[in-house]
Amino acid sequence: MKFIGLRLCQHDSNITYTNGREVKYCCTERNYQIKHHAFDDLTSWYRIIKKWNINPSEVDAIGMVIDCDFHPNLKTDDTIPYETLDIEAFKILGFNCPVFRVDHHLAHALSIWPIGKADLDLVFDGWGDDETTHSIFKDNALIQKYQKPECPSFGCIIGSDMFAHMFDIKGSIHDRSGKMMGLQSYGKYDPRILSKYSKFDIFDIKHVWSYDKFWEESREEQLNLLRLFHTATENIFANYFSDITRETRSKSVSFTGGIAQNILINTKIKGSVPNLIVPPHASDCGLSLGIVEFLRKYFDTEEFDNSGFPFWQDDEAPTEGPTETTIEKTSEMLAQGKIVGWYQGHGEIGPRALGHRSILMDPTIPNGKDIINQKVKHREEYRPFGASILEEDISDYFSWSGPSEYMLYTMKTLDADTFRSITHIDGTCRAQTVNESVGGYYELLKRFKDKTGVPLLLNTSLNNNGKPIAGYFSNAFELLEFSDLDALVIGNKIYHK
Repeated sequence: MKFIGLRLCQHDSNITYTNGREVKYCCTERNYQIKHHAFDDLTSWYRIIKKWNINPSEVDAIGMVIDCDFHPNLKTDDTIPYETLDIEAFKILGFNCPVFRVDHHLAHALSIWPIGKADLDLVFDGWGDDETTHSIFKDNALIQKYQKPECPSFGCIIGSDMFAHMFDIKGSIHDRSGKMMGLQSYGKYDPRILSKYSKFDIFDIKHVWSYDKFWEESREEQLNLLRLFHTATENIFANYFSDITRETRSKSVSFTGGIAQNILINTKIKGSVPNLIVPPHASDCGLSLGIVEFLRKYFDTEEFDNSGFPFWQDDEAPTEGPTETTIEKTSEMLAQGKIVGWYQGHGEIGPRALGHRSILMDPTIPNGKDIINQKVKHREEYRPFGASILEEDISDYFSWSGPSEYMLYTMKTLDADTFRSITHIDGTCRAQTVNESVGGYYELLKRFKDKTGVPLLLNTSLNNNGKPIAGYFSNAFELLEFSDLDALVIGNKIYHK
């Protein structure tokens, strides 16, 4: 059967199509080069379907996550997990199949299918349908949901206008929480004070952050409070996940929704719940993947093929990958301290560069972070950079063992002095482990190790501040032209300034 999954409205539109086994995916911000791009109507997504040469009459079902309040003409009930809708415009376009509205949080929970299955699915985000901030699913059935204000949204708290104004955070409202996550590490706190917050649970987060004298404090004390409150929140999440896992006797737990992009919270939770599953598309960019999984289960069809994940973005891909000669030349440039753009295959699903759309640099350059922030990414000086490392070498450089393929956890850098450019002020790094499944990128890391003895590279996304990751060659060429990038490798071709 052939399914279409749609995330429409407000922000982060994405589309998934399946023809039984094969999966096609498009996050539209990469196409339009507008951060968090969204279709604000019900039919503009059709141009993607036309590009994919899909015959509407052959589609067996469509599923959507929509913001019901934005479409008052549709008769919807966002208090239920799913419903069928009658949309005349779809019929005019040639779709004569059933159309489902799928609950926002249910789609999040179902979206983990490309990387595994969990006994229990927990969703935390700004809020979903029916003003739900937190949902719990077991065997794809909702067993509990919490709404504002009963369970406050941590994303809305930390991304509030108050904190954005206080710390002069610019850019999209949807990026505020991530910037605050990096900024809070510049504060300090007394562990004795932190212990006072142990009485709070997941429903008390708003009280943790309700310090009404924030404005009166010095900038140093504001950062200290920010660090204290964030750390207390990390502990609250970790305790909650640990408790609910024991209560439900669940061996594995998935974590999705916008809050699951917070690597500090993820790391704390994983410390108490080792079998934690967090997909790289935990934010709304993964909703269409969850929708097609809903349709698959509803119609009881064969499981989808997950090969090639997470490099599924429908963007412009080189016709050939890098040869040994190109990898050798690229590793030599990196060993010489050059900044290199790396554009291979199709782009990654999710907001993190994982070796197909990356800006790379030698991580031993002491001021590398400042160089990239000021001259290439043109972004805030406090924001850190991640690293990619050969999976087999992770324990020699970081306090971590095993894979961490999607840059969703933070770990202590064992030699922070040598690797200052990838080590945040708190002594940690968001590292990605790379194995042979990432092909040319794995070989590049190996070749760089052969030349320098270092099996890792500074890795950040191939974009300029405020722009999405490059989806077309022209986006990458523009970055080469208007930044201090030294070279760009697209497939098997190297472009210099």
